[in-house]
Amino acid sequence: MVHNLISENDDSGIRSLSGFAYQMRVFIYYMSLMKEEGQIEFETLEDVVLNNNAEENLNDETIHLNSIYTDSKDIYAIQVKRTKITKNSRDKLIYNWLLLQHENKNISKYVLYTEESYGNKDDIFNDSAEIVFQEIMKSRKKSNALVSRVKKLYSNNFEEFKNDYEKIINKFDFISEKDINEKIFSGFSIHFRKGAVSEIIYILRIKALIKEIMGDILLCIDQGQPFICLYTDMMKKIESITLDISDERYEPDFNTFKKYRRINLNESKIMSSREFLQLKKCNLAERRIEEHLIYQQYYEDIRDRYLLDSRLNTVENIESISYENFCCVKEELQEEIDTPLKRLNRTKAMSNSYAINDHTKFGSCIYLTKEDIEDLKKISWEDE
Repeated sequence: MVHNLISENDDSGIRSLSGFAYQMRVFIYYMSLMKEEGQIEFETLEDVVLNNNAEENLNDETIHLNSIYTDSKDIYAIQVKRTKITKNSRDKLIYNWLLLQHENKNISKYVLYTEESYGNKDDIFNDSAEIVFQEIMKSRKKSNALVSRVKKLYSNNFEEFKNDYEKIINKFDFISEKDINEKIFSGFSIHFRKGAVSEIIYILRIKALIKEIMGDILLCIDQGQPFICLYTDMMKKIESITLDISDERYEPDFNTFKKYRRINLNESKIMSSREFLQLKKCNLAERRIEEHLIYQQYYEDIRDRYLLDSRLNTVENIESISYENFCCVKEELQEEIDTPLKRLNRTKAMSNSYAINDHTKFGSCIYLTKEDIEDLKKISWEDE
């Protein structure tokens, strides 16, 4: 059940970047561990950061510290690897942590978080401080290389290097996780009142949180900024999702849904789809085509929820009204100049009392232009 409903197949626009999507899911799991006054960060100095005493550390020097506090004193720096760890990646990991340890003496845990299926072992620090130090000092790489920064930092000062290296070893935790989705599923049981709602509602709430956080992270990356989430920010998201998703109501926030989506109009699957080709007939800008395809995905998400909840009649009513609206518009346009864009815009403007909001209504119209829709309710912005 958990694999089917909160799997990475939901990671739409970032599906191909499996390692990156996995990092975000580890981040979301650690969110569930946050305490009051806490803070969690993504892609600052490490992949994931949780800070459970943020108010003491919010200043210009530490605002971008990628760390995790498990209590009021401890900071955890987490590196996430969803790949087979090679000597090269191991060395880079050690170099990053040496820089971090040298600059932030109060790091309490260095965590390497990996997926079990890659068979990584707890052997990152098999080499002695002497061997690692010699390799670094022998390096002839360019000055901006990571190893060169470490070499300059310790500049033949072996005792200082050994001290930092051994401190990292003493603070190191290796985690090889079998199923991160299971960790997420159990981690938010109190936040989303798992015992008080059906499993379907609970999973839908978790899915909504995953999508919202991934959308926030992607937006920050687009802007070249790290993502930082306070405990209060997380709880506000959880409260909003809880109100939107219940046994009586399912209305995911459209702006959150849109923020998470990434549509590549150059993908062959999209370019050959009937809904895309019909939108092209309307002479819309690419950005507007993308937006209409997101309307469609939003409606499909709600449609799936209705079908899962045995509300087939609601789906049929939404779609029959959308098709009826289209037919009325098409008939009216016989009296004037009929264009694909007029059909689209006027159909969208018609009311549909069965749709929970305008975005659902818009999405149902685009959905009915798909190739596999039965002819009796298939919409065409341009007749074929």
